[in-house]
Parts: sequence; structure tokens; C-alpha cells
Amino acid sequence: MAFEIDEHRVKGLTFVWRFDDYYSSNTIRSYDRDRDGAFTPAEMRALRAGTFDPLGRSDYHVHVWAGGGRREGHAIDRFTASIEEGRLVIEFSVPVTPPADPGEGPVIVSLFDRRNVVDFSFRSSGFLGVAGELKPGCKFRVGRGKGEQSGHPRPITLRCGG
Repeated sequence: MAFEIDEHRVKGLTFVWRFDDYYSSNTIRSYDRDRDGAFTPAEMRALRAGTFDPLGRSDYHVHVWAGGGRREGHAIDRFTASIEEGRLVIEFSVPVTPPADPGEGPVIVSLFDRRNVVDFSFRSSGFLGVAGELKPGCKFRVGRGKGEQSGHPRPITLRCGG
């Protein structure tokens, strides 16, 4: 996951989802129609329409809290899909509108499926990035969800200042 920063505010979030062998093999078999190990633009559009766009009903499992409240109704502004080492990889970006200033309060992001159909986990290292420049004194924390995030296994909190 990467926080996209502009003028010290979070303006977007980029996610890279790497799927397990089972889901990957079924999905690749269904959407890589020419069996060349890569998605053509038409195959990628079909994959997005068939597997990803329906997740919009659940905000793509992306949960964001900023400015003291929850942000809902996420849009997707970038989407790509690829096959890496036989596994499906989807990368997408969600704009944070309006951009959130982590100096005015924490920005909390979580990937969570309330129905427990999809299980999200982070790599042991290198799973968090920043594109842009954060103010000095900004810190990330990854921990168990509390309060409104209760039940979320690993929300990421960005806090700047006090």
C-alpha cells in the first residue's frame, strides 16, 4: 500500500493485491483467453468488470477515516492487472477526496471484508510506501483496530504532530 502525498496531505491510496494460487488459477483461466500469460486491454476490461467492479458495493474493502469521520463511496482512478509467477496481481488507486491532512487528525486506512470472504495480509516487510513528501514528525502505526476500527486486523494510522 502507498500513501500518495501532495502538499503534506493524503490525496490518494494505491493498493497492490497479490492473490493465492487457487483464486489466481481460476481467474487467469477465465480471463487470459488467448493463454499468453498476459492480459490484453480487452481481457483486463473483462476481468475488471467481472471480478473487481462488483466490489464497489463494499467500497473495494477499503476503509478510510480522516478528519474525525469515515470516508465512503470510493472511486477507482487507476486499475491494472497482471500475471506474475503464475499469480494474479491487481493494482488500483483510490483518491482521498477531499485530501486529508494528517496534521489535523489521524488518517486511518484498513483493508477489511466484513463478510469474511476475503482475507487480507501484509508482507512481512516493504508493504508500506509513500509517494510525495510528509511533514517532519509524521509516523505510521500498524496495529489492531480499536473503537470504530474494532475487528479490523491491521489498520494503518498516519499521524503528524502531537
